[in-house]
Amino acid sequence: MSEILIIKIVFGILLSIGTLVLFVLAFKLFYKYLIQEKRCTSKVKGTIKKYTLASRGGENSGVHLTIVFYNVNGKEYKVIGPEYKAYKIITKSSPLNSNNTEYKEENQVLKINRTTNSFVGIYQNPIEKLYPINSEIDVYYDPNKPKLSFVLRYCNKKWVFYLTFCSALFVLIIDLLVLLVL
Repeated sequence: MSEILIIKIVFGILLSIGTLVLFVLAFKLFYKYLIQEKRCTSKVKGTIKKYTLASRGGENSGVHLTIVFYNVNGKEYKVIGPEYKAYKIITKSSPLNSNNTEYKEENQVLKINRTTNSFVGIYQNPIEKLYPINSEIDVYYDPNKPKLSFVLRYCNKKWVFYLTFCSALFVLIIDLLVLLVL
């Protein structure tokens, strides 16, 4: 067996694993964005019980989304949301500033303007002020599969599925070209 053939086989195996991982991610994590809008037709009130531990919107953004619990047919479900297409965060830091956060939602984009003290800067979660703990919020769910749901409004992130799926197809084509042509 020649060295080139061994390299092709190893490279082909690695690309195949990468393709498989991308396909699994596309369907496991992002496929819901393709079907949520049409299937989630029933509405129920959910209660905000806590916030996510992981920060959304980038490192040190301080944005922790709500975790909403809702009941359908006597069974409790939970969903994270409302989701945003993007986060626009502007931070101005100076030793003379006081810690202040202003925020607004616009076209599914959360815009945050922050002024912080550079010595003792504290990031407040703007979601806590918009959606406080124990408040009620609308949850839309699929009557046939209540676990499929979204909070308050549908967030169109279909592009994430298409990007991941097309990347998997691209890697698969490269894999086949490496194995068959080169």
